[in-house]
Amino acid sequence: MTPCSCRIPSDKFKNFEDVENYLNCLGMFHMDLGLERMEKAKSSLGLRLMCPVMQVVGTNGKGSTSTFLHSIALAYGFRAGVFTSPHFVTPLERIKMNDRLLPKAAWASLTLQATEAVPDLTYFELLTVMSVMAYMFSEPDLLIYEAGLGAKNDATTAIPAQFVVFTPIALDHTNLLGGTLEEIAEDKSYAIREGVQAVISAPQTESVEKILRERAEKFGIPFYTMENMRDLPDCLYVLADEKPQYELGLKGEHQYINAQTALLAWCVYCKMYKKPVEAKAVAEGLSTAFIPGRFQQVKRKNEMPALVLDGAHNLHSLQSLLHTLETERCTPSAFVFSCLKDKEPLKMVQMIEAFLKKHGLDIPVIVTEIQNNERAVPLDELAALFAVTTVKCASLHEVLQKLPDFVGKDAKENPCVICGSLYLLSEYFREYPEKLQLSY
Repeated sequence: MTPCSCRIPSDKFKNFEDVENYLNCLGMFHMDLGLERMEKAKSSLGLRLMCPVMQVVGTNGKGSTSTFLHSIALAYGFRAGVFTSPHFVTPLERIKMNDRLLPKAAWASLTLQATEAVPDLTYFELLTVMSVMAYMFSEPDLLIYEAGLGAKNDATTAIPAQFVVFTPIALDHTNLLGGTLEEIAEDKSYAIREGVQAVISAPQTESVEKILRERAEKFGIPFYTMENMRDLPDCLYVLADEKPQYELGLKGEHQYINAQTALLAWCVYCKMYKKPVEAKAVAEGLSTAFIPGRFQQVKRKNEMPALVLDGAHNLHSLQSLLHTLETERCTPSAFVFSCLKDKEPLKMVQMIEAFLKKHGLDIPVIVTEIQNNERAVPLDELAALFAVTTVKCASLHEVLQKLPDFVGKDAKENPCVICGSLYLLSEYFREYPEKLQLSY
């Protein structure tokens, strides 16, 4: 239920700041499992979307796959919306139409309507409901919804979808979704439901794919994997083991899996809705896709060294980051690292140290603490996990102030890698919001 301290303001919502204060009071991490409130909101507000919806579910690559799909749709000239989470600086980032943010002026009225209908919506539920309300009046051709946590109790699952797209499923949020890969896959498989016309999946482990396939068969829904690409005559090939004819907008070999998954989903969509697969538009969409904090390269400026910004919030994504540094022949000048307690911090630390040893790198390793987050690993505790000598800084703000001194002048062309958590990157983007490249 909504905490009593978060009652709807007596003077209602006058502006975006009122909305933001209310959301902050609700708490981004506050959860109340179940879809009852979402179903009530759908009924009370008459929520209904008239265009195809793609729900993107999984553990790794959800945001990237959603971004690829949105970018392809825009390259086709579609009016397309995308709903993603979490955000770095402002909840405005979560609701986009044609790559533009929902205007601040609309947030107050949408929040008021939603909370008057269902006062006890959680943070994520409220934003999901507001996105549907906004899209209802935007006349979109296609919508992409990135699931938040799991699928069985995720607010996005209450929204009817024609396509469910699974990115790789791995161990994460085990305290909420289950302690085994199979339990997590079972939870996420609930995205496969009545009304879905097709299920598309990235490569999965055998046990995970079995769970997803059986759920799709239960509802008589076609299930597509990469093996089906050859069954789609107009399908293009984006293969991780072959050099593509164009660059992907998102760097790293792991992004080929995300791009390939998005491509397969797009081809299935085109097949079902009798639209042509336009090679030029698809290539443009994949090559212009952008999402902050995914191997995002920031050029050197004055005394500040070049940077690579990467959320790399779990073992799988950190391994992808380290591999991308190798494939892009990118030699770091320093590492800035922090992470959350529930992301196996010791193993993440060991992966970074193994990378340094493998490449014979004797560079500064700077550890810091994510601010105002009870899940963050305390600074001293994190530093103690490293076998190599570290530099401790109380905050990323302090790191950025001292970074020119940490990195020698001769190494400033080589990027300093800031990684370990999306919440760590949010602190960077609060200081440099222009690097989010948001369009209003």
